[in-house]
Parts: sequence; C-alpha cells; structure tokens
Amino acid sequence: MSPRVLNVLVVMGPVAQGGAEWQLYELLRRMDRSRFRPVLASVQFSSYKELTIGEGDRVIRDRYDALDLPHYRINGHGRNSSRNLRDLMRVIRREKIDIVHANLYAGETFGRLAAVLTGTPVVTHKRGMPFKSRKPQNILVDLLLNLCSSRIIVVNHAIRRQLQRLHHLPAARFSVIYPGIDPALWSRPDARAVAALRRTLGLDGKQVVTTVGRLRPIKGQRYLLEAVPQILRECPEARFLFVGHGVEEAVLRQQAGALGVDGATHFLGSRADVRELLAVSDVFVMPSLSEASPVALMEAAFCGVPSVATNVGGIPEIVREGETGLHVPPRDAGAIASAVVSLLSEPDRRLRMSKAAVERAHSTFDINRTVHRIEGEYERAVGQRC
Repeated sequence: MSPRVLNVLVVMGPVAQGGAEWQLYELLRRMDRSRFRPVLASVQFSSYKELTIGEGDRVIRDRYDALDLPHYRINGHGRNSSRNLRDLMRVIRREKIDIVHANLYAGETFGRLAAVLTGTPVVTHKRGMPFKSRKPQNILVDLLLNLCSSRIIVVNHAIRRQLQRLHHLPAARFSVIYPGIDPALWSRPDARAVAALRRTLGLDGKQVVTTVGRLRPIKGQRYLLEAVPQILRECPEARFLFVGHGVEEAVLRQQAGALGVDGATHFLGSRADVRELLAVSDVFVMPSLSEASPVALMEAAFCGVPSVATNVGGIPEIVREGETGLHVPPRDAGAIASAVVSLLSEPDRRLRMSKAAVERAHSTFDINRTVHRIEGEYERAVGQRC
C-alpha cells in the first residue's frame, strides 16, 4: 500500500519580485505530487502599497497564477489583524492540511499561529537574518513559535548560529538548506545572443561590472557608485550595469551625475534577460549592508562570473574568499574599488575563479537538491505537534 499523499500549506506574503518568492515558486512547481499536494496562501496586508512596480513583479505573478494548485489570497486585513489568523485557520481545516510551511513575515507569524491553534505540524523557514530591531517582544514571540515548530529550516549557518544563541534551541531542530537555482536556466546562453546584447548596450571592447538587485539603501549600491571613479582611473574601459528597480533609483542616478560617471553607468531597470547580462559581465558586485543567502550571487556563479561581495550574513557561505570571488567590508567604497580593479586586471585569476564558481554552484546550489531536502523536512515533521 502506497503512503498517503500529504497536504502541505505554503504560507507566504504577497507575490512580488524577490529571491524568496522565486524560490517558493520553484518549490511549488517541482514538488513531488505523488507524495505531496501543495496548497498556497499568500497574505497581503491592507497597509501595503501596490507592489507591481516593475516587469519582474508582473512576470512572477503570472507564473504563480499558472501553477496547478489551490491559491488562497488573504488580502485587505491589517498587519496585526486577527482576521489573517482566522482566514488561515479556515484554509487549514477546509483543505485538511497535514503540514504548514511558514515563510516570510506573514507565514512566520500568522501561519505558525494558525498551525499551533489547529494542532498542525509546522515547518518554519527562516530566510533572513533575525531581529534587526532587537525588540524584546519580537524575540519572545519568535522564541515561543520556534519552540512550537516541528522543524526549522534556515538558509545558511549564520542564521542558525544567531538563532541558537538567542533561543538556545537544540541543533537537531535545525536544517541548513541553501536556496537553489535551475542549472538548465542559468548556464551560459548562446554566444551570438550575448554578442548582440553587448553591441546593443555599447559594451564592445569594454570590461563589464554588474550588480543585480532592488535599488534600496540596504543593498548598498551607493558604495559601488562611490567606487566607480577609482575603478575608472585604473580601468578606463570599465562599464557598470545596475540591474533592478526601486526607491533609490533617482538618488543613484543623481549620485552618478554628481560623480561624473553617468556616461560609464547604465541603469537598466528590471530585466528578463539577467542571464544574458551576466554572460557579458566580467565581475559581479554585491555591496549589500545585510543579506541572508542572496540568490543573485548563485546566479552569477552558475554563469561563471566571479564576485566581489560584502562579508555580511550568509554571503561568505556562497562566495569563497580567493576561490570564487573576493570579500570586502560593508560601506567601504575603497575596498570595492581595489577588489574590482584586481579582478579586472588579472584575466587568468578571473578565469580560475569562474571555473571554481561554476563547479561550486552545480554541487551546492542546484534547485532540485533544495526541493528534495525540503520535502524530507515535511516528512520528518509529520506527527510532530506543539
């Protein structure tokens, strides 16, 4: 007799462009339907502004809409409204849910509470560095909900260490599962397409430095811009691609003009051809002030682009210093400039890092491996209640 198919409720925030949202899409798309029946609940609070501000947001919403599964949209309640909890409990009972998979703020608060109150095992997925605010009440609530979690998935060892220090939870409660990328989608594209893109962007004969991410203060793009004049003094043929949109775009454009480097910088907005843009790149830069396990670094690695990245959060677990890229301190434009110049000036070193990055990406950051391990956590959680 074959085992019963388990009903899994994945709880997340609103569907919008972001690394965690794409990871959840891939999980829902690839989940083994002979063992699991996925159900999705996305929670959008009434205080949220309209989130569709770029092509990437529209693309991911279309992808979610095309998934063959029940999707409950819990919209319009306040951030602290008990109606969010009520609606999730109704979904759990209606769909006869066996396991709740709690993600992001909405999942980690209302999703976990709904699971506890209905006696449903819950797998908590910690995708970000905890407690930037350090508010005691936040730490206490999270501790209580972690104690009621059957399993806790974290996306890097840095988060596991922080949570263990804060909550003194046993190591056996945690599983470190890195995010994953589809190797078939992130291998190098056709050389003719790459050459055409290079011509379109005016990059023939240029060295290309690329960063990908929402344009927000926490992403630190201003420090890369501050580094550009120093890089150009050493590497005058360098050009800089800023891929992504966000609230800082106007400020960053103004900064580029004030620095006199607007002719060497390209703000490309949200793009569907990130793989091709990485393929024309010589160096990838992630100047973030805080990160968990940024998928953009994994994408660069699959494309064979060595990275210069700040040594914050889980980044050192993705970029191996001196092997697949270089680490720099956060908020240090001089260090970014020196690291980028050193890579642009040493093509043999870049090639060695490129090969090492691809090998590590395939061995560690394959989405199929990620999904398989998450499915294993579901099976471990069955029967474990608070």
